[in-house]
Amino acid sequence: MNTDLFVDAHPTQCFSCLVVNCTECRSEVIEDKLYIVGTKPKEDKKLCTFEKTDRTNILSSLLQLYERLSEGVYAHPEKLTDADIEEICKWCIAYGMPAEASGDADIWMKYGKVGFLASSFVNRLHDIYTCYLLWRKVYLHDTDIRNFYIKENISDEQCIEFLKIHMMQLNIKLAPDFSVSPPTFFLMCDDLLEVAKAQMFFECMSTDSYSVGVCAACGAPFPKKRKNNTLCEACQKTKYQRTREKQRMLKNNEQ
Repeated sequence: MNTDLFVDAHPTQCFSCLVVNCTECRSEVIEDKLYIVGTKPKEDKKLCTFEKTDRTNILSSLLQLYERLSEGVYAHPEKLTDADIEEICKWCIAYGMPAEASGDADIWMKYGKVGFLASSFVNRLHDIYTCYLLWRKVYLHDTDIRNFYIKENISDEQCIEFLKIHMMQLNIKLAPDFSVSPPTFFLMCDDLLEVAKAQMFFECMSTDSYSVGVCAACGAPFPKKRKNNTLCEACQKTKYQRTREKQRMLKNNEQ
């Protein structure tokens, strides 16, 4: 399937939010609270727009980040390890500081620092991942026992209601754009985490062409570029090696 046609057919939209890009990040305790602080900003805070061609890159990257974090960090930021902090910092350097809604304004006004509360970031990330698990159960008919809603045998009807509740907390504003004729508008989000949740919302609006995939080999979420993508980028690279290994094992079993 033509990639452009796949993108055009998907119901997702363009989202905008303010982002600060920094070359370094670190954890810092401020007023007895753990923050992730960006240092050496590349430029001032700027408006970033995520086009339909970027449709779920932010979402997929955050889902992958959540899976790399230690278990039990939701509502318990004290359980974040040095490795967890490093993973979060790497993501921020790659994609930008998720600024406004996670405490940025507080430490900027008081200390002139760009950053966010680690607890707020992890809790909101958990919320997005919960939506993802519900979506997998309802839309992909997931059978993976590692999915909480599969393990607990929660019905699709209940999962749909849970998903509605989570999505009703979405905060998107309309911002007019008079720089073009006729005028148009931006779908404005508070920060990158809200962009990811908005992308998840529009995944739920799609009927048959989801742009978030679940890798058939490793089970990781990944951004799909074509409708028939079944493997993440890492597993796609090792597909030939895994096929050869499978053939070798079948041959040994026959002997």
